[in-house]
Amino acid sequence: MYDLKTMKPLRSIRLFFQEGTSDKVYEATILEDEGKFTVRVAWGRRGAKLNEGAKAVRVSMDAATRTFDALVREKRSKGYQEITDVVQPAAVAPPEGQGSGSKVTGRRAKVGPAAQLLNPIEESELEAFLKDDRIVAQQKIDGMRIVARVGHEVIATNREGQLTQIGQAVLEGLRYLPHDTIVDGEVVGDELWLFDLLQVGGADVRAKGYLERWTLLEEELEPALTGPVRVLPVVRGTRAKRALYEKLRAASAEGLVFKERDGPYTSGRPASGGTQRKYKFIKSADVLVLENAGNAYLMAVWDGETLFEVGKVFAGTTNRSRKSLDEQLARGERPVAEVRYLYATDDHQLFQPVFVRVREDKESADCVRGQLVETRREIV
Repeated sequence: MYDLKTMKPLRSIRLFFQEGTSDKVYEATILEDEGKFTVRVAWGRRGAKLNEGAKAVRVSMDAATRTFDALVREKRSKGYQEITDVVQPAAVAPPEGQGSGSKVTGRRAKVGPAAQLLNPIEESELEAFLKDDRIVAQQKIDGMRIVARVGHEVIATNREGQLTQIGQAVLEGLRYLPHDTIVDGEVVGDELWLFDLLQVGGADVRAKGYLERWTLLEEELEPALTGPVRVLPVVRGTRAKRALYEKLRAASAEGLVFKERDGPYTSGRPASGGTQRKYKFIKSADVLVLENAGNAYLMAVWDGETLFEVGKVFAGTTNRSRKSLDEQLARGERPVAEVRYLYATDDHQLFQPVFVRVREDKESADCVRGQLVETRREIV
């Protein structure tokens, strides 16, 4: 467990983003405590109480600096701007297209097609997707979404079609594709994994079925890829899909993506359903609720004889459950709660936690750090 009050700030930055209905801030600070370093972050709507968390806890200075720099790069790529004595947020957020990103970084303009986004399936639907031969499957990966156009230069855009930045080695790995080709994928670590194709040599292929697009990508374009650029494999048929499901589940991967063989490429997220769907492996854990932190409940687990904070949870709580939690906390109790989460980050913060229920049948000693499951981001 770390105590932010006793830590010495070494490096910090305050960023803001204003555009349309968005008016938010993001803060990052490297804190030092007895030779170890923690990256504290705070975020939320400007003027309101900020959410707080840590992206790295008691690591080396090099590790903390890498985390800090990566966070800043990510926010700048999304149009955030540093708050300085000269540059300050406006009193009221400007209209869409005229905000901090558009005016300062020039990265908010949509210069490319938006990516096709996926709706989730429920546990009850999984078996039908595994059995349907009209549907193929891939590993779901957790990276940074990139749609790249190859021309006189390689231009990378994010899921909304706005300019973004990726490593030079990745850009170089696409350079030998035919002129005016557009590919879709995700950057995971230092690699770019491609899984879709929008355009080949100026010819739009979005109306073709997914499997036909993927086959063009794998058989015709893959030989031109160099460096850290790969094509994400596809499996077909019930047996292969079930085998992939079992393999990914055993490897603590994030989940699967299901795609209709004949489905076209459609930018954006459909209101419901769609030709491409995702299924995430959800984990659960027992945690101690330490306090009502204003807008969420602070969670912790035992790491030996020390309490280790694992983030905050609000999703899943109701008026009734919050009243019960608050009453127990007011009596000085630390209720045990079951939470679902997608995965634990490298520093064991629960990602996308959802409150399930209070576990009166569990003891404080059941809430241990060893139960947390990290997600393997590498391709299995």
